[in-house]
This record gives sequence, C-alpha cells and structure tokens, in this order.
Amino acid sequence: MPASPGLPISFSAMNHSPFMIGPPITEPRQFFGREYLLKRIFDLWKCMPLQHIAIVGAKRSGKTSLLHYLRRIIDTPRDQLRPDQRNNWLIPGYQWVFVDFQDPRMCHQDSLLRHILMELNMPVAEPCDLVSFMEILDMYLEIPTLILLDEITVGINAPELDEQFWWGMRSLGSNYPGGKIGFVLTAHCPPEQLLLDHDSKPSPFFNIFGHVFTLGPLTEAEARIFIASSPIPFAKSDIEWILTKSGRWPALLQILCYTRLIALEEQETGTSWKKEALQRMKPYDYLLE
Repeated sequence: MPASPGLPISFSAMNHSPFMIGPPITEPRQFFGREYLLKRIFDLWKCMPLQHIAIVGAKRSGKTSLLHYLRRIIDTPRDQLRPDQRNNWLIPGYQWVFVDFQDPRMCHQDSLLRHILMELNMPVAEPCDLVSFMEILDMYLEIPTLILLDEITVGINAPELDEQFWWGMRSLGSNYPGGKIGFVLTAHCPPEQLLLDHDSKPSPFFNIFGHVFTLGPLTEAEARIFIASSPIPFAKSDIEWILTKSGRWPALLQILCYTRLIALEEQETGTSWKKEALQRMKPYDYLLE
C-alpha cells in the first residue's frame, strides 16, 4: 500500500548514493582523499591567530566539496564516518560559516552580513550595515571562527560588495583581537592574479592569504580506495581502466564509477558502459590537459 502523501519522509533513513555526479560532496562519509592537504590546512588552525587560506583549482576540481568537508568533519560523529576516516584534526568547538557567492543573496551586503551573524547565532542589527556588523562581532565573538568564501570571483564582481567592504573584511582578518577569525577562499586562480584581473576594484583583503593550495588529482592510493567503495566490486581490468581514463580527478572518478556500477546492477555485459562513461566525461576533458 503506497504511503500517504501527508506522511513526512524520513531522510535520515535513506541511504547515501555511492557515487555522485554533478553536485558537490556535502556528507563527510562520501569524501575521499586529500589527506596531505587536510593535514596542512588543519595544522594552520591549531594555534592562534587563525591563518588565511586560498584554495585554487579548475572548475570541477573539488573546491566546494573540500570546503564542506572542512566545516563538517570535526563535528561529525565517528559512527557516521568510514572506519578509515579521522575527525580529530582539531579540538571540537570551532565555528564555521559557509558563504556561497553563487547564491545571489550573498552578493548583497545586507543579506551577506545577516547570513554570517545568523550562522554565528548573534544578534542582527537594523539596518545591518558594515559598521554595525563589525561592532556586533567585537561584542560577541569569543570562539575561533572560520569563514569559508566559495567562488570569491563572483563576490568581487558584485557591485554592492565594494572596496570599503573588502577593507572591512581585511580588518577582521588582520586585527581582530586574538586572531579568532580565519578566512578560506576558493578561486580558479591565486589571490595575486585576482588583484590583476579586477584592478577596477583593488582590495588589500587578498594580501592576507599567505597560504595558497592548488587542487590536483587524488593520489593513486586514494583513488583506489575510492573505487573500492563501490557496493559491487569492480574487476581489476575495470579498475585500471578507470584510473587511467580519469587521471584520478575526483569528478571523473565519480562519473566512471557510477557508470560502471549501473551497468553491473543491470547485469549488462560488454563494454558499452565505457563508451557511455567517456561521453559523460567530455565536458570535463580540460581536467586531463
């Protein structure tokens, strides 16, 4: 008997997809690899002042997925992780604010500042301008806080986020007592290149990012662990083919593994799945150049 449409769906009881094509990874259990990079980043936040980090990479290189992992892994219980995952990179208690500049609301100063304050469970002034925002932080912020700025280029191009706004962000990152505020940005190029590309809106904000990490493919060991997570094991020859054709890029591994898994579930024989997988990969061939 079908369930009544009025009954709520228990999303917590739903299984996670083994492979994801398109959306960024938001569940820590579904994130693989980047161990060396994670150690480098978290080590920078073990002491005060918090240091500022730029994560650089091509489209579909995994920048957004990495931001979600950074903000969620510390507070995710062990029973919601894979056995090989660690969540003790930092002591619990840090605050995290995720800002997606592709959300048009984040390109308006009032709604952006409100979002940050609400995520930090702080009062919101009326009007919520830059001055009142900084005063509220001065009064209430006591916990180390990381503000994650995804797709910063969109934010730079937003008319309401003017030079004065970025000066204010620099002040928070440079002069806040105790160094309790750290920024992380993602972009397709390093901060110094952002300054050159947007010389009509110069900003010293980008000068505070002393650590720049570029995302590349996963290591071979990390890619093999990811492939081995398939609920139906792949043949050795298929694993080697996937490693070669993907270049070990996470987005391409997701596509190839998903396509192979579906073929196995549907008991398809032959190599037609390879043709389909390569076709799905075509929009992202630039990763392999």
